[in-house]
Amino acid sequence: MTRRHRAPSLLAKTLGVTFVLVIGLLGVVFAIITFSVRNQVRSSVQATLESGQRVLAELESQHLQDVRAQAAILAENHTLKAALGTYVAEHPQPGADSPDPPLETVTRELDKLATLVKLDAIVLVDVLGRTLASAGPRSVDWPRSARQRFAARASAPGRMDGVVLNGGQIYRAVWLDLAVDGNRIGTLYIVNLLDEGFASDLARVSNAHIAIVKDDQLVASTLARDAAQTFARSSTPEIAEGETTLAGELFNFRRLLAVDDVVVFALGSVDELSSAAMREAMRTLTFIGIGTTALALLGSIWIAHLLTEPIGRLSNALRTLSGARGTSTKLPRTGSSRELDMLVDTFNALMASRAAAEAETEAAYTGAIRALAAALDARDPYTAGHSERVSVVSVAIGRTLGLADEQIEVLRLGALLHDIGKIGIPDSVLCKTGPLTSEEYALIKRHPELGARILQSVPFLAPHLPIVELHHEQPDGKGYPYGLHGQTTPLLARIVHVADAYDAMTSARAYRAARSSPEAMRELWRWADTQFDAAIVEALAVSLSVAPSTPAELSLRVVHA
Repeated sequence: MTRRHRAPSLLAKTLGVTFVLVIGLLGVVFAIITFSVRNQVRSSVQATLESGQRVLAELESQHLQDVRAQAAILAENHTLKAALGTYVAEHPQPGADSPDPPLETVTRELDKLATLVKLDAIVLVDVLGRTLASAGPRSVDWPRSARQRFAARASAPGRMDGVVLNGGQIYRAVWLDLAVDGNRIGTLYIVNLLDEGFASDLARVSNAHIAIVKDDQLVASTLARDAAQTFARSSTPEIAEGETTLAGELFNFRRLLAVDDVVVFALGSVDELSSAAMREAMRTLTFIGIGTTALALLGSIWIAHLLTEPIGRLSNALRTLSGARGTSTKLPRTGSSRELDMLVDTFNALMASRAAAEAETEAAYTGAIRALAAALDARDPYTAGHSERVSVVSVAIGRTLGLADEQIEVLRLGALLHDIGKIGIPDSVLCKTGPLTSEEYALIKRHPELGARILQSVPFLAPHLPIVELHHEQPDGKGYPYGLHGQTTPLLARIVHVADAYDAMTSARAYRAARSSPEAMRELWRWADTQFDAAIVEALAVSLSVAPSTPAELSLRVVHA
């Protein structure tokens, strides 16, 4: 069953429209504020990255100068050069394996110097790039016994600073060649590991997140791991600055350092920095929104009340008046506005027209139904008036059962039409005076279906179709056409079934005389709960025993007196 849509009230519509307008206005204001704040924060982030880049460039330049100066001092250390010279003299072929007492001296000197230099390691390598000695916190990465080679890449041609690759690790390095008597005998490296600690130090200086990338691979970062790896895959050394989205968060980025294929980027989160400003703006906007919404709602309620109060009074009066059938009462004018008074006058005119049309329609279709029933009864003089009598008996039973007026009306007209399907039965069968054959009886049993088929094309007769189609069903399921059991058959059809049987028994036929009313009632009681509904048989008995109080009951008494 489809639920009927209920339209909202005018008050609800007014409040709804106001609420939507206020929310829409606040949404526009919020969008403008969000756009403005994000642009301001984006500019602030860009300025911060630019400032961080300048500061870091200055610090990097100063750092390189300091490291070069320390490297130069180390390279001129007499004890270091003397020990290294002894080692070279004892090992004329680079890379020869033998006990290296001089290198122990070199290592001790590097250890002394390492305590003065706050870097990860000081490394001495031979001309083949093999580690001879190392000192510092990361000296274990260059074990002398392993003779591990590593590669150095300069930041620019002719420069002695850049990156050092050693065992899969990347170091920032400054180096100087060592020479004895003009001959190069090795290289001294001062290195710093590019790891999370290095990235954190840069982040503190630049006031931004740091990502160190090499060949699209992440080396170290202060970002979340997934976001940093995503950035590393999407970055290239050629891109100096730009915007990117990482894990749903907008970042500005700028290249701080580029040494060979190792690039250091600074990243600033636009969303992170704008969140504080947005929270403050949202607090202000919330207070404004609450106040605006409250004022708008109060104004809407006041305006809607002015409109809806007279309309509400008119609607209630219209609903009461329209629900009363056949009333001639006119709706009084409200006097609140010219438009509403015009609406009242129009409604009164429509109600008058409707009442007249209903009376004409009822008269027309009642006459048509009676004409159909009369046409049927005219085919057989023995059944003349049968439909009218069944209608009267059915209405009397319905009133005894306490049916509503609407159901009584359906019952009255449905009973008039209950045998309309017999129009399709040949006269040779319908008017036969002798017993019917099985084939003829089967043909007679088709009249409920034929009647329903005839009437189903007439829309206003739809409520009467169950009576016409099912008035021969029985409680025991042996009726026709469908063999329905018990209460499955509609109540009105069961009433007509009893009324039809009663009138058939109390009316004369060509092959038998009419039975008396008591005889007919005994027969009905005999087959109660099998062929007939016992409650309806009882209602018929009551209808026949009470004094007539209605035209229908009077007709019933007159017919069967």
